Amino acid sequence: MEIDRKDFTVETADGVTVAIREVRRRDASTRTPMVLLHGTSIPGLSEFDLPVPGGSLAEDLAARGHVCYILDARGFGRSERPAAMADPPTATAPLVRTIEITRDLEAAVDHLRVATGQEQVGVLGWGIGATCAGMFAALRPEKISHLVFYAVVYGGAAGNPLFRDSARWDDPDHPYRLNPVFGNYKFNELSALEAHWNNLIPVEDKDSWRDPAMLAAFQEALLDGDPTSRDRTPPSYRSPNGMLADLHLMGGHGQRLFHASQIYAKVLIVNPEYDELSQKPDIDVLMEDLCHAEEVVLWEPENATQYLLLDRPEHGRDELLVRLDGFLG
Repeated sequence: MEIDRKDFTVETADGVTVAIREVRRRDASTRTPMVLLHGTSIPGLSEFDLPVPGGSLAEDLAARGHVCYILDARGFGRSERPAAMADPPTATAPLVRTIEITRDLEAAVDHLRVATGQEQVGVLGWGIGATCAGMFAALRPEKISHLVFYAVVYGGAAGNPLFRDSARWDDPDHPYRLNPVFGNYKFNELSALEAHWNNLIPVEDKDSWRDPAMLAAFQEALLDGDPTSRDRTPPSYRSPNGMLADLHLMGGHGQRLFHASQIYAKVLIVNPEYDELSQKPDIDVLMEDLCHAEEVVLWEPENATQYLLLDRPEHGRDELLVRLDGFLG
């Protein structure tokens, strides 16, 4: 089966250029078109289109007839970055908040609607990318048919263990704001990805759970997404801190960025057992607030990490594809 890829850019309503990769089957299809949106600090291609077996959710969905757009939000990957990211990080307001990224998502959604001739499309978001997808669906319900919340954070309950250390996370003068020491953007070294992934894998032999080639491809994609990454030693890639600030607000203080009662689409929530980001009390409130959604499906895969879509097939990836394909219809 022939799968085609095309990279292009679109301009948002507020004049920002964002990058998109289209992944699609060569023959025409009327199945649900999908926009795939990344999370806090990792751009889209590294999560959704790695050049190793089992490394591309976009290709797997395209093979099943879904035209996929992988979006890099402003400040990430191949998209336009705020001018301040050309200077050293400063203890100023975090750049690129989630509400700004809804404009990037709308640009991708509108382009996909025109390209496929379909009035509505689906969105899959990872982490706070799922929060952004929900926010957009609440703002523009007429454009969204399906939402996939993958490791979502909603803000319906405070106390996420990741943000328990208030002295580290809270601005001493404004507790609901992110501590200024984090800066307006940050440099991310590759070791952070490996350490986080390893920490979630519940066995000593990490390679038995995750193909080493997958980790290497992920790390290479992160460096390739930032033209300055190899100018530093060790190499690192830049990401704005706005989504991190919003995670702190939701997970640390239980503040919703939107209300899920405004969502009318079909919703699939994927909450892996070993995911420390998406917490059950938060999911419970989200489920309750999704009172107007056409359908709500909660899948809580046991013995699975937040990276299950990149882990070995038997650790949740195969089942995710089956469930996604069934949900998208």
